[in-house]
Amino acid sequence: MSVVPRSLHIKFILLFICVFAVVAQAVMIDNDVDARPLEPEILERVVVEDVELSGMTRSQAEEALYQYVHEIVLQPVVLTSGDEAWLLDPADIGLHVFVPEIVERALAIGRTGSWLERLRFRTSSPRKVVNIPLTMSVDEDLFKDFAFDLMTDIHIAPEDASFVINPDDTVTVKPSRIGRYLDPRDLGSRVREVIPRRSNRTLGLNVQPIMPSLTTLQANAMNIRECISKFSTSFDSGNKSRVHNIREAANAIDGNILSPGEVFSFNETVGPRSAETGYLEAPVMVDDDLVPGIGGGICQVSSTLYNAVLLANLSVVARSNHSMAPAYIPAGRDATVAYDYIDFRFRNDGLSHVLIKFLVTNNTITAKVYGHVPSGQEVSIVTSVDEKIPPGIIKKEDPSLASGDEVVEDNGTWGYVVTVYRVVKEDGIELSRELISKDRYRPRSKRVRVGIAPPKGA
Repeated sequence: MSVVPRSLHIKFILLFICVFAVVAQAVMIDNDVDARPLEPEILERVVVEDVELSGMTRSQAEEALYQYVHEIVLQPVVLTSGDEAWLLDPADIGLHVFVPEIVERALAIGRTGSWLERLRFRTSSPRKVVNIPLTMSVDEDLFKDFAFDLMTDIHIAPEDASFVINPDDTVTVKPSRIGRYLDPRDLGSRVREVIPRRSNRTLGLNVQPIMPSLTTLQANAMNIRECISKFSTSFDSGNKSRVHNIREAANAIDGNILSPGEVFSFNETVGPRSAETGYLEAPVMVDDDLVPGIGGGICQVSSTLYNAVLLANLSVVARSNHSMAPAYIPAGRDATVAYDYIDFRFRNDGLSHVLIKFLVTNNTITAKVYGHVPSGQEVSIVTSVDEKIPPGIIKKEDPSLASGDEVVEDNGTWGYVVTVYRVVKEDGIELSRELISKDRYRPRSKRVRVGIAPPKGA
């Protein structure tokens, strides 16, 4: 008969005890779940946020959480940006905390899953705590309204630097201002993170800067310091439609800034001249006659600007004279334009930017160019009339006039051939004399009505 060693007996006994303990624990767990009193208690080591729920019944846990929600969660949250602050009352965004559902989850800890999972929870370290997050919701419409109001309150539009013209025609830069806006993309999630906290219920907002298009530094670097040229022409204030068109075109150009090397186009800047763009019908010259046309008066704007450009010593890229000399400006000093096929263009050849300003009064239009030129420099325009061409005479018989009587309807205008130079002097010494143009203007015929009726009593 074989004898089992004593040590082996001991091992069998220990193994039996361990298996029995595990089975007993599992049975106890099942009995704990299945043979529970009417008010089960939450197991140890279960918390919601920083509210300890261990050992509480359902009603006790709900009461503790409702108290926490009332005393902590529903208290205002402070939203900050720099030294500014805004209060968010959770009730204003329809905050709702799902207390019964949270307690249900707490009660289920250690009581659901397989018996092995439940055993693992029961036998885990006492320091291992199960923290159930506070589940909540907000009214999306109310939150959007709050976010919109907050964004509106925070938003500050940027302001570009601008150029202020002083009474002495010097220029001062008005400083720019950086704007700001609230980035709302993560606002909702960040608010939800702060609301459950017992302390540190402050949220720094994600406020971003909005940079101006033109900063003070950039404006100062443009070197626009003073008026470097100006030129004025006059018009009949009684011709309301023509005055309106002059103002429209001048306003379209006013405030334009050209960087060094940039080319200005009159047609691109002013745009189409039509009734749809706000222009009115006013007299325009067609062949030998003044006839109504949309945009009459525009050429006075381009001609006034042309002279200011010449006096500012800027380079003319494209310019055409009228077929007949206009009355508002000396021959050789005009610049005609027609949208889409006759343009007036010039280039800023200087080292500084230039600013174009227009001033239209009751009966004058003035173009000014601001920038910076060396002190002591003077620019002038010299015009020489090389030829004067007398107007022809067009006679038209008029039976309402007695034979031999004549009535002059239109005196016509002379034609000219003119040469234009730009003269640049510095401290009185001529530096250059530049040929600008040699223009020919045809005369406009004199119109006379001639009587053909027999004399009375003949």
